[in-house]
Amino acid sequence: MKCPICKFGKMNEGFTQVVLTRSNATVIFRNVPAKICDDCGEYYLDEQTAQDVYSRADNCFISGQEVAIIEYKQLIPA
Repeated sequence: MKCPICKFGKMNEGFTQVVLTRSNATVIFRNVPAKICDDCGEYYLDEQTAQDVYSRADNCFISGQEVAIIEYKQLIPA
């Protein structure tokens, strides 16, 4: 699959860092599985991973954390 942003790079499976901010709070997720462009570095999360990241970040924001660094581990269904 070609990158929809730069139109040159190929999208490869890998891991990336996702940084989300709201007001004065920042949440950083490390080692998030994603498709990453080998040319421009743009990344794309699948729907389930994106929902999980946003939900976890929302919990941090609601709890009042100003900075959180989270090692991402995908929940594995039992």
